Amino acid sequence: MIEEIAVLGSLGFFFSTLLVVMSKRFAVQMDERVERVRELLPGASCGACGFGGCDDFAEALVKDPSLLGNCRLMGADERRRAGALLGIEVKETWWMVANVRCAGGSKVLFDWVGEKTCSAASSLGEGVLACKYGCIGLGDCVRACPFGAIELRGNTPVVDEDKCRGCGLCVNACPRGVIKLIPKDAKVIIRCNSPEPGKVVAAACPNGCIACKLCEKACQVGAIKIENNLPVIDQSLCTSCGACVEACKRKVLVLRFPKPLATPHAS
Repeated sequence: MIEEIAVLGSLGFFFSTLLVVMSKRFAVQMDERVERVRELLPGASCGACGFGGCDDFAEALVKDPSLLGNCRLMGADERRRAGALLGIEVKETWWMVANVRCAGGSKVLFDWVGEKTCSAASSLGEGVLACKYGCIGLGDCVRACPFGAIELRGNTPVVDEDKCRGCGLCVNACPRGVIKLIPKDAKVIIRCNSPEPGKVVAAACPNGCIACKLCEKACQVGAIKIENNLPVIDQSLCTSCGACVEACKRKVLVLRFPKPLATPHAS
């Protein structure tokens, strides 16, 4: 009996020693940069980068530094530090923010009684609205935002730019392509998404762009052109004068950063 116990004890000691040796020999060495990169990531684990979370993204990033741009939530300083750590040059980029390119108001073709999601409502033919490019207003974007930056007011989503991190999840969630990411310094934004001819838009929605070109004619610096029946704005040329906004009879254009009024000189 004592001999059997001794044999079992010896075998146990042998196998435990063997496991320790083998584990050290075949252990996967973790690149220390993974943890350092992980500390620079925002920690939201929103999935907008295309990975399951910040942990997975950190590992992927160390293997392929070109993925750094996939994370839109990193601050400029963190992005530069991560680039230095990974040995790549990081160019300055503007923060992005979600812009809802629809003011609402499209005629409703019929009441939707199915699942209360935009994706479901848009799956039947051309949808429930006369404008097949307009916002359906059932809140897929609201539910997709992990930062609570979008709310429905009536049937129109409104973005709180102070909360928006430009992750793009709302863009992916919208089946109509109504939401776009724009630079946070964009001076004039567009509230229409329809490339249809003016007559078609006018028949479907009182708030849509009819490509009248009044905005284009009003701009003195050539910053706005009508292309594919919608305004296209060169933000680098725009001076925030507001002439295009004033000229638009349908209020499709919105001035985000009006020029301050000149302070009158004391007499």
